[in-house]
Amino acid sequence: MSLRRSLVLTLIVTTAIGVYAVTHHSSAPTDSTSAYILITPTVLENSVPMMSTTAIIPAPPHVTAVHVAVLTLSPTVTASASSYSVASSADVIDLKKIRTKDVAVEVHKVAFGENYWTLAKKANIDIYTLIGANPTMPFKAAYHMTLNILSQKGILHTVHADDTLSKLAEKYRTTEKIIQDANHIHWWHPIQTGDVLFIPNVRPLLMVKEWKDYFSKRGMFGVPFSKWANWTSGFGLRVDPFTGKKREHTGVDLRAKYGDPVYASRAGKIIFAGVAGGYGNLIQIAHGQGYVTYYGHLSKIYARLGAKVKRGTLIGRVGATGHVTGPHLHFEIRLNGKPLDPLQFI
Repeated sequence: MSLRRSLVLTLIVTTAIGVYAVTHHSSAPTDSTSAYILITPTVLENSVPMMSTTAIIPAPPHVTAVHVAVLTLSPTVTASASSYSVASSADVIDLKKIRTKDVAVEVHKVAFGENYWTLAKKANIDIYTLIGANPTMPFKAAYHMTLNILSQKGILHTVHADDTLSKLAEKYRTTEKIIQDANHIHWWHPIQTGDVLFIPNVRPLLMVKEWKDYFSKRGMFGVPFSKWANWTSGFGLRVDPFTGKKREHTGVDLRAKYGDPVYASRAGKIIFAGVAGGYGNLIQIAHGQGYVTYYGHLSKIYARLGAKVKRGTLIGRVGATGHVTGPHLHFEIRLNGKPLDPLQFI
């Protein structure tokens, strides 16, 4: 009887060890890199923040953005942070000097409940066009503020004394002919200082400091998934679901299905891979310059301690380990140990 008990006990322990090894430190599948996350840009992606209290990053046109923020990937890179200029009160657009007759400009007063994203969507333009038509547009929309809303995507540029068509074409990465055609410029009607030109399908380079700082940080880190992701709990003060008391939430909780793949948000070195209290199964990646990302509540860990990973490398799978109310990914970005809002960097 004693021998039988010993054999049964040995079998149970062996099985438990095997399950733990498979669950926590499985080998990554052969296809261990996300092409989506690898093309996440370093500057200026197509996701832009909503100016609302319930969301920071806007949903795409087919998603209703109510109490949810949607993260998106984009392969578009248009300018380096050093290309931006900070706008001042002198850069307000003089609509009386617009050269183009092919683009309508509506002067809109922001109503209660409106934000930049809803206005852009309604006009079938984007946030970049709003900034391009309003260089002094503040980072947060205010009730009854006025905005120039264009009927087409593009920007408005006030001609300076040293501007030429060739310089403008190079600056905005377009062609002289496009600028000429859009503004009816001819040898007998050249551009003059003070003219306001419409340059179609380009991104703004003149904006207030808050927008410049925002865009200079965007894309430093990629979305840790290969698809759209909704956040269910944002960064900052929140009510703890277990204690009912207010406490700081040091990251964002991203909704996902159990077992969904999780990818490295940026190239770096695995400095932790294991169980860590309320985080459950946790991976930490050091990226240099003091930046570290956290990936918590995982069901599986593929990353090995000390291993170097590329941006987009499969490191684990979504789970419900640690203190959770359901499957999701807890994602953090820290700089020298201080938590930062991840949605400002993705």
